[in-house]
Amino acid sequence: AYHCGRLLAVLAKLQQAALGDVGAGVVQRFYAAASTAPGLTFGRLVGNSRNHLGKLEGGLSYWYEQQIAEVMKKLGDQFPRTLNLEGQGLFALGYYQQLAALRTPKKDSSNSNSNSNTEGESK
Repeated sequence: AYHCGRLLAVLAKLQQAALGDVGAGVVQRFYAAASTAPGLTFGRLVGNSRNHLGKLEGGLSYWYEQQIAEVMKKLGDQFPRTLNLEGQGLFALGYYQQLAALRTPKKDSSNSNSNSNTEGESK
């Protein structure tokens, strides 16, 4: 469940990198379904991510593909079919922790305990 949330965050950032601000993006459209029935949702989302990867320049495309692969490796051989309330909580934890990790500048990632410089980021 936790890694499903992480995967949604990576897919959302990939979509944003490929298409810019699209309004109702992958999170707005699929968060509820992905957090309750990931087994039925992620096949479609990962399939769509191939289109987004194709719109990125070589290095960025490779980086996002590596991020997706790293998270998928931790999921094992299948997505959970459904998530109970506890699983939904783990999904949310994974989503928001991965989102925070993706927003942290790479050179500053070892010093991620400081949240004071993110006050202006309310999107």
